Amino acid sequence: DQIIQVVQNLIDNAVKYGGEGGEIRVEVSAPVSGDPPPLTDPDAAGLTLLAPDHRPGELYALLRISDSGPGMPRDALPRLTERFYRVEGQKSGAREGTGLGLAIVKHIINRHRGGMTVESTPGQGAAFTAYFPEAVVRERLAPPA
Repeated sequence: DQIIQVVQNLIDNAVKYGGEGGEIRVEVSAPVSGDPPPLTDPDAAGLTLLAPDHRPGELYALLRISDSGPGMPRDALPRLTERFYRVEGQKSGAREGTGLGLAIVKHIINRHRGGMTVESTPGQGAAFTAYFPEAVVRERLAPPA
């Protein structure tokens, strides 16, 4: 249920800030390492908002949600997961909200030992990536004794 809440919050934000007629992309990939994913745009500002509780050899499922909205300035990125924080200039009445969504997302991802990054280019959109440890039952994968 909490993973669904992460997906819903990130998609809701992409819809809210993506702009009318904008494009929203949802990408899922697995397995990947626990290292922060590389920036997809070399001109973008990127930041790890939460580093995973990485264990050697552990693999992750990665969820990336991006939009083609106004993006955010580099100096706003570190504060995105603070409770009640909203990026200056994006607080209009057309975009209702409390500023709690990303704080909740970060909390859930942290509880699941995952990680979270943001990438943004002003005028070209933003992308949030969440990655979660894969749940693998090793005993099932081992050959019978």
